[in-house]
Amino acid sequence: MPAKTVIFDQRVRALHDFGAHPHNTISFNPQGRLVLVAGFGNLAGKIDIFDRRTLRQVCIIDAPNTSFCEWSPDGRTLLTATLSPRLRVDNGVKIWHCTGPLLHAQPGEEWYQVAWRPTPIDALPQFGQNLPSAPAPAASVRDHASIAKPTPTKPAGAYRPPGARGLATPSIYKREDEGGAARVPTNGTSTPPRPYSRSPAHLPPGAAPANGNYGNGNFSHHGQGRRQVPGAPPPNGESAGLESEKKSGARKRKGKKDGTQGVDEGSGVDSRHHSRQVSGTSTPIVQQDSVVDITTPTSPVTPGLDSSTLDPTAKKIRNLNKKLKAIEELKEKAKRGERLEATQLRKMEGEAEIRAELATLES
Repeated sequence: MPAKTVIFDQRVRALHDFGAHPHNTISFNPQGRLVLVAGFGNLAGKIDIFDRRTLRQVCIIDAPNTSFCEWSPDGRTLLTATLSPRLRVDNGVKIWHCTGPLLHAQPGEEWYQVAWRPTPIDALPQFGQNLPSAPAPAASVRDHASIAKPTPTKPAGAYRPPGARGLATPSIYKREDEGGAARVPTNGTSTPPRPYSRSPAHLPPGAAPANGNYGNGNFSHHGQGRRQVPGAPPPNGESAGLESEKKSGARKRKGKKDGTQGVDEGSGVDSRHHSRQVSGTSTPIVQQDSVVDITTPTSPVTPGLDSSTLDPTAKKIRNLNKKLKAIEELKEKAKRGERLEATQLRKMEGEAEIRAELATLES
């Protein structure tokens, strides 16, 4: 929006350009002499009628809330209607002359369909050199004018937010024939290039450049080494080192499990100079005649959380307490007036049995 209307010949050569206007409907009269271009639906209902022979505008008709529009068989009048269920208010029919005057208006409560009576076009008179003159309007037009609602006037032009008023339209929002940027054909293979980029190029989703310099998508690491893609295998130079560290860690964990001291075969260091204590929280490391004391923090074990250390009776008591807690929550819901399901009611009925079983286990 606004749409552009152009008439072409059989060789797709432009004959006339009607300009850019809020239009979504075009229709020729049965004789092909007149053509209307209008905007209905969510548009204002403005109808422009043109003479196909001279390509001049004949008249402008304002028909708001129009949901149906059709030429008469003789091509001299135009019917517009507001019908249900598209609109359930202001239903009715209006007949306009091709030169613009309103000839007939008939409102109704709820209308669903209107149509012209079928008439052979050959039995109707043809258009002359000049357009026919309009007859006198019917009495219903005067009655309609007395009860018609005043049409609010709206400022011409497209809506602009307050911050953009008084400024020229950017070229990025203009068509090529309106002075905008030339369209770059892509054949559906990629996005057209733009003079700027808000995101770094060649980065996976969620990743950021090392130096924080986005610029126009070109950035460098300034000596920070090769960029590592998350989830991808390391470069060939680093693969051997990482594999060696993994194997060494696995041997050390195995040594702890078996109660023996691990020996790092890849480093060639004897176990006498590279020993580790298994028990306790302090791990002395002897390497190259120097001792480094590394204290490993141990997390305290919370009693009651490890279910593997509980006996069957304690587990049963814990499960019964959970059931009693759930029953208390159901009672609170019932007090608030909430509707409970049948399974929840049966659960509340078994409270006495649960308390009896719990007393037996605790005694």
